[in-house]
Amino acid sequence: MVDIARLAAPPFAPAETSTGNAAVTLPPHRSIASIAAFKDCLTPLQHALGLTLPPPGKQSRHNAVLYLWTGPEKFLAVADNEVPDFDITLAQTANGLAAITDQSDGRTILQITGPAARDALAKLLPIDLHPSSFPIDATAATLAGHIPIQIWRSLEGFELSCFRSYAETLYKALVEACNF
Repeated sequence: MVDIARLAAPPFAPAETSTGNAAVTLPPHRSIASIAAFKDCLTPLQHALGLTLPPPGKQSRHNAVLYLWTGPEKFLAVADNEVPDFDITLAQTANGLAAITDQSDGRTILQITGPAARDALAKLLPIDLHPSSFPIDATAATLAGHIPIQIWRSLEGFELSCFRSYAETLYKALVEACNF
């Protein structure tokens, strides 16, 4: 039998790593779900959820949930903290208008903050993170080195979501990128 308690454990045990100009952290666990609207159901889905889902390359917040555009009619919902049955609640609200899949234990979120965060990320990401090109409400699906990620800006800095199995490798790459 699967030990459920093991699934909720962090993917690895990092300490905060800081160079003084940038810091890489593994923030507290949050509930995450993917949302894929069924064909011709985006408008009714938004109505059922009581919100407007973000357009391409954008993010939006509704109550304690951040919604990230991840592809055509696809989104990632990230709760501010761990919420029991987050995906089930979303699925019930969506009422058959979208496929909702729990990603809470399948994805990890890392955060990089500080004045040199953008410079560190520039060593790994092939996209322009300058505030004029990637403002606070921006998000993108891209690569960090060879690792597929979803990145978004927060008020504190940048957050990156990757598959759990890549989390420690991404963490180490970010720490290395912070060494100037």
